[in-house]
Amino acid sequence: MARHEFRFVVDGVDLTPDQQSQIAGEIQKAGLAALSVAGTKLTNPLALGHANLRLRPEWYGLWVIDGPFAQDLGQKINDIGFWLQK
Repeated sequence: MARHEFRFVVDGVDLTPDQQSQIAGEIQKAGLAALSVAGTKLTNPLALGHANLRLRPEWYGLWVIDGPFAQDLGQKINDIGFWLQK
């Protein structure tokens, strides 16, 4: 399974937690749009992410997982009640 990681770094600018959260949300949207623009064929995507610094400051971004691992992880999340399938 391939893994590709893309980063956006801002250095030398003081940002409030609210500004950081807003920027993270916009970067998440841009990342998902970029997958679409690039014509990426996802079979069973699961997108995980957040921008809540108080919840998990080290987990600040968006992960798009596809394939069998996404199915397995999605089912585990669903089993504990965090993922509601529509």
